Amino acid sequence: MPFAVLLEVALQPCGWLAAYVGSALTSEDDLRFRNLGGEAKQLARLTAGKSVIETRVELTGVSTSGGMIIQRYALALESDRDGPLYEGSTYFGFFSEQALADQVGIRDAPIHVPDEAERERGHSLLVPHDAPFPDERFRMVDRIELLVADGGPDALGWIQGSIAVDPTAWFFDAHFYQDPVWPGSLGLEAFIQLLKVYAFARWDLGEDAQFVMTASPDPHRWTYRGQIIPGCERVSVFANITAVDDTRRRVRADGFLAVDGRTIYSMNDFSLDVIA
Repeated sequence: MPFAVLLEVALQPCGWLAAYVGSALTSEDDLRFRNLGGEAKQLARLTAGKSVIETRVELTGVSTSGGMIIQRYALALESDRDGPLYEGSTYFGFFSEQALADQVGIRDAPIHVPDEAERERGHSLLVPHDAPFPDERFRMVDRIELLVADGGPDALGWIQGSIAVDPTAWFFDAHFYQDPVWPGSLGLEAFIQLLKVYAFARWDLGEDAQFVMTASPDPHRWTYRGQIIPGCERVSVFANITAVDDTRRRVRADGFLAVDGRTIYSMNDFSLDVIA
């Protein structure tokens, strides 16, 4: 199961609970619901096969300020086949359309800028359309602007990719009703797809390679401070490789996502395993 799908399984019930408790009814404004971030850990690998996932979410806190409503949740997923699967916490906000338009993104994001030597050692490429990479509908990065195998602040690897925003993409119709926005989970998926390109190159993988998010007691974190809407033009994603295990074929990274030059997402301590 792609990580973006797993995350949606975890987060969508938070929206249902938010609607059930009626928080938005306390405002006279037309409010939009947005995830703002979270911290979680994956406890087991979810691979192909029949399984039922049970999701439990708990509303743990509510605060209001300046017409905005912030809600915090605890979440846990369990598979009848694999046991505890995913657990953590997340927070959402209800915002007016104007408040969303006024978002300034992540200020002073420490995005690495490759020097001339790194650029000379690196290369660019189009993301292949063949296995083990996603097909067109799930492709969240289609061009690698720069891949430096020993680049970045930790000299373990640096990769930057991008994709044009397609206003006719399927997810704008599905997310949300009368409020089209690129799902944050697909922004994280774009980041993970960068790690797949890095792993593919580092370990000279073939078309039969399989990737899974690392099952680990260590949490990963994400922060959203902006949105991608149909009128945007281009999404850029950056990954700094922070740890590599060549024996296990495991890679860990931090990163950022920007749209039209504004940094709006950050991702920390995401890990990917090659299992085949």
